[in-house]
Amino acid sequence: MVKTATCNAEYALAAGVIDMDIGEQWVRLCGQIGHFSERTTGINIVDAYFGPDELAPERQQKDRAPEDILHELESLSDRITDEFGEDLRRMCMLKDVSSLHTTVSWLSGQDFPYLELVERLLHVQPEAFPESKIEQVRREVEQAFSDFPGDDTADRVRRFQREGEIIGDDARRFIEVDLQKESTGIGEMFRTRVYEVIGDSVTDNGIEYRAVTDKPWGAYNWYMGDFRSVNEFNIDRPITPNTVIGAIYHEYEHHVSNLWREKAYKEHGWTDLSVVSYYTGHSVIAEGTADTAADFLGVGKETRKGNAARATSDLFRILSINAAIMMNQDDMPVEEVVDYVTERSFSPRERIEAVMGVMKPETADGRPNFFAPYVFAYYIGRNDYVYPTFVKARETNQLPKFFRTLYLNPYAASSVTWDEAFEWL
Repeated sequence: MVKTATCNAEYALAAGVIDMDIGEQWVRLCGQIGHFSERTTGINIVDAYFGPDELAPERQQKDRAPEDILHELESLSDRITDEFGEDLRRMCMLKDVSSLHTTVSWLSGQDFPYLELVERLLHVQPEAFPESKIEQVRREVEQAFSDFPGDDTADRVRRFQREGEIIGDDARRFIEVDLQKESTGIGEMFRTRVYEVIGDSVTDNGIEYRAVTDKPWGAYNWYMGDFRSVNEFNIDRPITPNTVIGAIYHEYEHHVSNLWREKAYKEHGWTDLSVVSYYTGHSVIAEGTADTAADFLGVGKETRKGNAARATSDLFRILSINAAIMMNQDDMPVEEVVDYVTERSFSPRERIEAVMGVMKPETADGRPNFFAPYVFAYYIGRNDYVYPTFVKARETNQLPKFFRTLYLNPYAASSVTWDEAFEWL
């Protein structure tokens, strides 16, 4: 172990990084890894950046060998261990380095068992859901839809999912005009129901809403820096008010989380915060808070339709995890997996087929599917971390401290540090 650390230090010295700030070194490495992941999968691992121009991901070396990146990640891990105290930042950064080390190894061809890969990337305990759990959630869906019109639960769910369906130019106007207007109200709710509870404020330069096509996802928040975002919604998929409402709050909360992250970076000078990367413990909490956004604001679930939407979302999240394991670990054919999910989800087959591509082991052109391990972040992030902690804080009248911990300390928002950050609760 001492020899390895010494070798890593010698490597770092040769690479000219010992005198570089740890945060700066991390940001440069994220940019280099982003170029590598884009070469191998078509997806850049850097999701957002709002730091110094000279550290911008696009300015970093584009063709660095993966083995050199791995060596420097090991060196950086040694530096963090030696230079940082025992705090949340140290815990976060060590595991973030570990996650990206696994990412580079995976995309370089190292063969990881699927569930081990998920655990290494996200620092969670992934497992399939038993049929008993699926049946329990199916019963919750049946109860939520019991007084909806239709012949049976599947018919009721499908009517609900298609109610008010819009396509083409109408869908584009709904996204770019109606949602654009509605976002003002959502921003105001965050100000009055979260920021005022925190007792602090953050700059918000707004969100631009865009309708897009030819994307593997339904909706996406692109945080642009300077306290603004672009939220894109894929209109290749049917748009209905009943099914899009959860995505609206989900994507807005991604914007909110990054507003506070950018504020922390600018106030404290923690350069590592200026880059947002896929596949760290932060990914889990980011999806968990986004999936809990409507609960934070006290909207949705108390209504009949809101309760129905949450029940179907929970069922789909669970089935998606099982589907991903079937395809990536058990090598089941996609058609069989689609049959499995369709049979249990109460949703039409074409809706299930439209989203299976995100979970396949490989893309259509035979490259590793960058998003295949990511599906776990949503359900686990909400149900194992964020939502139960939020409920406990609400029941004990400690929401101000909950929101302050979540948004004012960006190193708390990781699966690695969550339990320690909220041990006061």
